[in-house]
Amino acid sequence: MYRRNTKHKTRIRWSTIARVLLLVVLMTPGIFAQDSWTNPIVKQGRMGSPLVETSPFVFKDQLYVLENNQRFWDVKGAKPGDHFHDDEIRIREVKSGKLVSVPLKNHGFGTVLVHNNQVYVFAGSYGDGKPWRRMTEITMTSSSDLKNWTKPVTVLKAHEKEHFFNTAVCRGKDKFVLLYETDDPRWKAFTFRYVESDDLVHWKEIPEAIYGKEKYVGGPALYYEGGWYYTLYLEDLKKGYETRITRSKDLLTWEDAPANRPFVTFDPSIRNIPLLDPGVPESNASDVELCYYGGQTILYFTGSDQTTAGDLQWATYKGTPKQLFEHFFIKPTAAEQPPKHKGNWTPVLIAPDQQSSAGGRNPLIDEDVPSRQQLEFQQRQLGAFIHFGPATYVASNMMTVPKADVFNPTRLDAEQWVKTAASFGAKHVVLTAKHHNGFCLWPTKTTDYSVKSSPWKDGNGDVVAEFVAACRKYGVKPGLYISGGDKNENCTSTPDPMGKRKVVGDVDAYFPKFITQLQELLSNYGEIDYIWFDGAYDPFGWDVMNAKTMERNGSGYGDAIKTMVRSLQPQAVVFGGTRPDVRWSGSEQGWASYPLWNSVGKETWADNWVGPENTGWLPAEANIHTRDRWFWYPDSDKTLRSVDFLTKVYLESIGRGANLLINMTPDTSGLIVPAETQRLADFGKQIETMFSREVKAMHSVSAEKETIVDLRGKTKLGWFEMEEDISKGQHISSYKLEAWTNGKWTPVATGSSVGRRRIQQLENLETDRLKFSVTSDKPDIPVKKLAVYGI
Repeated sequence: MYRRNTKHKTRIRWSTIARVLLLVVLMTPGIFAQDSWTNPIVKQGRMGSPLVETSPFVFKDQLYVLENNQRFWDVKGAKPGDHFHDDEIRIREVKSGKLVSVPLKNHGFGTVLVHNNQVYVFAGSYGDGKPWRRMTEITMTSSSDLKNWTKPVTVLKAHEKEHFFNTAVCRGKDKFVLLYETDDPRWKAFTFRYVESDDLVHWKEIPEAIYGKEKYVGGPALYYEGGWYYTLYLEDLKKGYETRITRSKDLLTWEDAPANRPFVTFDPSIRNIPLLDPGVPESNASDVELCYYGGQTILYFTGSDQTTAGDLQWATYKGTPKQLFEHFFIKPTAAEQPPKHKGNWTPVLIAPDQQSSAGGRNPLIDEDVPSRQQLEFQQRQLGAFIHFGPATYVASNMMTVPKADVFNPTRLDAEQWVKTAASFGAKHVVLTAKHHNGFCLWPTKTTDYSVKSSPWKDGNGDVVAEFVAACRKYGVKPGLYISGGDKNENCTSTPDPMGKRKVVGDVDAYFPKFITQLQELLSNYGEIDYIWFDGAYDPFGWDVMNAKTMERNGSGYGDAIKTMVRSLQPQAVVFGGTRPDVRWSGSEQGWASYPLWNSVGKETWADNWVGPENTGWLPAEANIHTRDRWFWYPDSDKTLRSVDFLTKVYLESIGRGANLLINMTPDTSGLIVPAETQRLADFGKQIETMFSREVKAMHSVSAEKETIVDLRGKTKLGWFEMEEDISKGQHISSYKLEAWTNGKWTPVATGSSVGRRRIQQLENLETDRLKFSVTSDKPDIPVKKLAVYGI
């Protein structure tokens, strides 16, 4: 919404969203101290375009953007307002950058709404014979394919002495609401008015539904989430403009977010803005619009200086719009108190049936869904760990720092590792590229404490390269573990419980070296699917305190680390760290607590081993060492877990909806010994056998009514399995399976959470009929799978 002029011009350039500008700033002590509130929106880059009003939207699982294109930008020597009858409302596909269609011409200030598989475009009409931007009518057109559009109709006309500017539309609780900017002389220019409709064609005013009568507002966006109408608006700071957020339940009484919480603000260091003199600094962040796509909220906004044109930019938030909006209204002290946390970063050995059930939050109070990466990770379920390094040669003491020359595997065979993982069904494998002692299994340029200083292959070897190549050869997803703590660099944290940990060493001097090591791992080996950050001894944890000042690090280090991962490996899923995609189950004994909710809330983050800034969909992963230690050591074959123990672990992790990571231990030769490979293969066969005796499987089972399962004769059953379609979230809060025995229905399996997968044993059950029922907050979403297996 730009209304002043300059003479400088340039050509439009469109950059794809996939291009991310990585800015990892290495901070000095004190900069990372945690504030009580931080803005979770991450700016991702400039797009080289003067577009101002843009609206990202999702239609049929594709991301599009509605553009308001002003013709004068394309005409050499033209000034704002020239050729305005040729202005267009356009639709562009983001992935390909291709223009799809032009729903309206001779229009401006367009916006978009997707409802019931139909796309609706609203915009102000220039009409005929009227001056530029003296709009008195709002037009609507719609399409079911983005190519063929209905005949435009006028849906709203201005009052006398009133003109329309920006518009925004949303679906509210039981009606549609349209916001428009007005220059009604009774109020300040660009005040917002709200009207309502049942059919998107006939609109009526909502008496006193007005915002911005007493202050400058502009560049609006309107959303309805969780019972609130959220409006984004422009705030005039005299030195520039930034976008703020306000909300209302009735469109009459408004609650502004605190003044120190701007939604998106400007960056004066940005220059070289399209159509402006290269020396003009950015002083504007306006016209923010957003949508939910690919497991995150995508935001478009414009920079520039509120004159000739914009400087289109984009940003992201890891979570839903509802979560994002709510974050700006949380209590100021919500994250100020150190967490009261149960347990320690060392293994938690409490038996599963004694563990707290606070494994997340009940899905009935949220609408979280997994990102694409999280969903693919959860579908894989089972993975393998490989612990290998100098600790293998010094009796498994991972905290000592032996000389680099102890590492000398004479028969290292990464393909054997991967084939062993595949033998028990692992879909991804995670290699300890660097453990706590700091030894790097690749020839890093950051330290001599690596394979380049070992006699293995005369210092020319690269374990990471061989491992990744083996994974690709056998179709297994490669993952890399890198410890933040580094004993060789003398920088770790104390092993205290979360919230009480303290830095050991100079974290600021060490961080540049660590971030370079991470960059090498993410840049030199192609696509890496899983990044694993260990919480133990991690000096970058948000809760880790300076030992002298007792001030916490905050999330700055973790934000920089996650930004690098997202920039270099955008498809990877991240375990641990300050900004995880996957959380720890709390056990190195291979189980997850039950009930298990995938969604973590503001009240349960500490019970789920994450920091206060992490809420929303965060699936859990359990891990287990197959020996009594993580690394191989002589005469340790006798400590290998039995097949029955591993099967029990499988049922108490994967069978409760979590993922599982099972460790493997190459010996000093670089091979996994026969006793271990055989044990793991036998475990894989036992799991395969259990689920090969399928008696009955049903898909898309109704969650709205009871389901009778006819087994066609009496059958001995051993296992019951069910799955939710977690791509739509987690909504089942209880279930019951009953068997027809002795002339009546008898409960044989009950529970609460389901999620990715729920498995229960059926004790000595023989029946010919089963009855299944669930309680769900969204019964229209069917149960993905229901199955029973014989014995």
